[in-house]
Amino acid sequence: MNSEKRGLVRFARDLPLVDEYVTLGEGETPLVPLDKLAKRLKMGRLSAKLESHNPTGSFHDRVAAMSMSLARTRGKKGWIATCSESAGMALAAYGARAGLPGLLCVVSSAPGQDYASLLPFGAHVVGVQSAADGMTSKSMEEMFARIAVSAEQHNLYLASAVHTHNHDGMRGLDAIGYELAEQAPKASHVYVPTGGGGLAAAIGRGLKYQGIKAKMIACQPAGCAPVVYFLSGVSSSPTVYRCESKIAGLQVPHPPDGRLAADAVRKSGGWGTVASDDEIIAAQSMLAATEGIFVEAAGGAALAAMIKDLEYGRIDATGHQILVLSGAGWKDMGRYGAAAAAPPVVDVADLQGQVDRWAEELNDKP
Repeated sequence: MNSEKRGLVRFARDLPLVDEYVTLGEGETPLVPLDKLAKRLKMGRLSAKLESHNPTGSFHDRVAAMSMSLARTRGKKGWIATCSESAGMALAAYGARAGLPGLLCVVSSAPGQDYASLLPFGAHVVGVQSAADGMTSKSMEEMFARIAVSAEQHNLYLASAVHTHNHDGMRGLDAIGYELAEQAPKASHVYVPTGGGGLAAAIGRGLKYQGIKAKMIACQPAGCAPVVYFLSGVSSSPTVYRCESKIAGLQVPHPPDGRLAADAVRKSGGWGTVASDDEIIAAQSMLAATEGIFVEAAGGAALAAMIKDLEYGRIDATGHQILVLSGAGWKDMGRYGAAAAAPPVVDVADLQGQVDRWAEELNDKP
């Protein structure tokens, strides 16, 4: 570790070799104490790792920074990836920073707003029709294989956020574990939202490398929990036939890094925990209303899972629990709808009365 540097470059000796890091100031995200929430839940220390503080608002910036640094070092003339909107935004931003053209293959059935955030960065976006809900693991493998062939043929860096196809790029996520080793060396549990599995696999790798013995918990929605069911022995592989969750980012019935994630969780002595979609949304709201931290719904899964474990006695109130909050809440505004964003309208003559009623409600609160 180089304490004089900032971001991924600080851990350069423990990451894949690059000539020069492509950076937008990612990494070194804060670990924030959640004292009010801990008091409300009648527990000891509770902290949140705010990955929303990365430049494009999620942990994916770490993968993008590492991937584009590797692409330039290896003399690639551009990059290609298949990914979610959140990962795509990170790759598009860092691709622009690196001066490398890119092609993003996204789910064709995604809402138009998912494409909008990619447009300013200049990356070419293609909707893949077969990559729809219910896509089988076989068809996913076929899509990855076709993209890999194209990357090889055209000297492009394969930047998908999957260990199988971009292991060295995914190593950028190890730095979350390295940072937690500095910020919370005596943490007892680390709760990680788990979709494709790459985040949990990398954090577990980083914590183990630094000698941190915290147990890691994979957090998934009950309607799409292939890694949790695999960990608990319910299924023989980390896949489910159908995804019935609406939590964006965690709707991955065939997680490409599912086995890696499960292996990392097991080696840490941890487990998997599920929560319902309603519990996850409630946890997301609780974080915002209690601590002023607005995260994407996927991030709320970490708190929802921890609350379940607390209720069922899997953890006690004496440890130091860490929630990895994967991304910013503004990435997931679609579920609120336009009507929810519109404030009530009053005539200017009634404004004083509106304020008076609001103030009276404040006085009634304990």
